[in-house]
Amino acid sequence: MKHLFTTLLCCLSAGVCVAQNDPASSPILSVDSTTTIQTALPNSAPVATTPEVNEVFRKNGIKMNLSSLAFSNYSFSYERAIARKITLVGGYSFLPETKLSDIPLVDKGIKFADLDEEGEEGDEIGKILDEANFSSNAITGEVRFYTGKKPGARGFYASLYGRYTTMNLTHLYVYEGDAGLEYDLPINAKLTGFGGGVMLGAQWLIAKRVTFDWYIVGGHYGKMKGDFTAKTDLSTMPQEDKAELEREIEDVASNGDRKYLDATINDNGMFGKLNAPFGGLRGFGFNLGIAF
Repeated sequence: MKHLFTTLLCCLSAGVCVAQNDPASSPILSVDSTTTIQTALPNSAPVATTPEVNEVFRKNGIKMNLSSLAFSNYSFSYERAIARKITLVGGYSFLPETKLSDIPLVDKGIKFADLDEEGEEGDEIGKILDEANFSSNAITGEVRFYTGKKPGARGFYASLYGRYTTMNLTHLYVYEGDAGLEYDLPINAKLTGFGGGVMLGAQWLIAKRVTFDWYIVGGHYGKMKGDFTAKTDLSTMPQEDKAELEREIEDVASNGDRKYLDATINDNGMFGKLNAPFGGLRGFGFNLGIAF
C-alpha cells in the first residue's frame, strides 16, 4: 500500500513622414523607420540628428508548452505586457484521465528502471502504474520582470507565480490480510493544492510574430488537502487487519511523529483525509507562441 501512495503522489515600427509641398519656403521634417528625427533647411548644412523615444513592441502572446506533452499534459498560457519590461501571465494545463503507464515519460521510466528485475517489489510498483488512472488540472498566475535593452517580453526574466491544482486518482487495491483473505479496495482520491514560488527563464522573438519561451528552473511550495475513499464491504475483515491497514496507510504520509493522513477503516470501507505540505518543480519547459 505504501508504494501506491508514494508512487502516485510523486509524478506560453512604422515610418511617419510629414513634408510640406513648398520646399523653398519651409523646412523639411521626416521620421525614418528607426524613429530618428532629421531636419534640413534649404541651402544649409545638415544638423545633428536627435533620437526619439518611440519604442514599438507586441504586447500580447499566446503559447503552448511543448515539453509537457511528454507527460500527456496540455498546457497553454496568455501573456500581456503592462509596462515596458513587466508582463502578466495566465496559464491553464490539464491531463485527461489516463493510465499512469500510458504516459510516455512514465512508460520510458518503467523500461529504464527495468522493474521486472526488481522482484516482488518491482512487480507491485509496475502493477500500480499499469492499473491506476490519474487526471489533473492547474491554473497558474504569474508576474514577470524582464531584463535587457529591447522593449517587450524579450530577454531573461524572473517571475513570481501562484498555482492552484486539482488531482483525481482511482485504483483498485487488493489488500491481503493475515489470514490470507483478500479484500478489494476501490480507492478514489480527490486532492487540491495551492502554492507560490519563483522561476527563472528566457524568451526570444525568433520570427516576426513567433516567440520561444524557456522555463529554466523554478519551484513552488504550499498546502495540499484531499479525501481518500474506498467504499466497500469490510464487515468480514478482522479488527486486527483493519487496525494494521489503518496504520499502514497513515505511515505513508508521515514524517517522524507527524502524520499528514488521518485514516479510518470500518465495515463500510476506508476513509482518509490528507493535509500535507505541497511542493513542485517547474523548469526545462519549452513554449512556442504567437505574439500580436
